Amino acid sequence: MSDIKKQLGQRIKYLRKRKGLNQEQLAEMIGLSTRGLGNVETGRNFMALSNIEKLIDALEVEPYELFVFDKNVPLDIVYNDVVEKLEKFKNNNKRLYAISAYLDSLS
Repeated sequence: MSDIKKQLGQRIKYLRKRKGLNQEQLAEMIGLSTRGLGNVETGRNFMALSNIEKLIDALEVEPYELFVFDKNVPLDIVYNDVVEKLEKFKNNNKRLYAISAYLDSLS
C-alpha cells in the first residue's frame, strides 16, 4: 500500500471528523458507498478526481488542505485557519466562552 494513499486517507478521515460527519453521511454527500469511502480512508483505494471535487465541497476545505500531511504547516496558514474557525463562533456565546477558557488554560 502506497504511503500517499494512506496519508490521504487519514487526512480525509481527519477532515470528515472535524466536520462532524460519519462515514455514511460523507459517502452519501459525495456519491460513494460507505465501504468505498472506508477503503479510501484506510488507503486501499484512491478517489476519482470528480469525487475529490465533491469531497472538497462537502468538507468545505480548500483543495490544498487535502494534501497537508506534514505537521509543519506554515504558521500563517495555521493562523488563518484558526481565525476562520473562530469567526464561526462569533454569535455562539457558550462556545466562545468555552474556547476562551481553553485558551486561558494553555497559557
